Amino acid sequence: MLKTDDKVFFRLPREDRPNKRVLRPATVTACDDQTCTLRLEEPCPGIEPDLEAFLHFEARRKFMQQLGRVLRKDSEHPMLLVMQLLAQPTSSESRQCFRVSCLGENLRANVDDEIGCEVVDLSATGLAFYARRDFALGTEVSITLSYAGKSYAGQATIMSSRRLTPKTIRHGVLCTEREGGTLAKSLASINVAIQGEQQRRLAGTSRA
Repeated sequence: MLKTDDKVFFRLPREDRPNKRVLRPATVTACDDQTCTLRLEEPCPGIEPDLEAFLHFEARRKFMQQLGRVLRKDSEHPMLLVMQLLAQPTSSESRQCFRVSCLGENLRANVDDEIGCEVVDLSATGLAFYARRDFALGTEVSITLSYAGKSYAGQATIMSSRRLTPKTIRHGVLCTEREGGTLAKSLASINVAIQGEQQRRLAGTSRA
């Protein structure tokens, strides 16, 4: 599923904290069915052969993860890692709360300094929105989402970007900050609420 030039995130399970994962941006420079070579975009001390790590990436509009093992370091600056892929990619999103389309729901978010971005879909771990600004992959952004009269704020990482028109770009983000914010821990309940409202409309029982 991975291929050369893919933008991914590298995660060491030993650095995980409760409700928080440390994701380091990286680029795939070579890949086959069993191994891949990564160029890390920032320092990562303490990496040695045989260390197990996860690769996170978006595929078919899902955020995936794949377990790997460091075989060797080919370079330190920039850091190039050759990894053995140990398993097939699996979804790293909640199986209990799938992605729901928000088109037509008038769901808006403020992303950094861009106000009123239209949210187009939402899952338990992230969301996608339309924006004018071209955010680079791996960029950390501040998001404030308004839903049902309440505001939810938090941090997220840009995982995908696709230009739709000269002035519109579709961005997908993973919510990476769960300490001190309300957005990431509220996404699942917002997802379920939107699903419920859509189902009521389909059944003709919505109060709207």
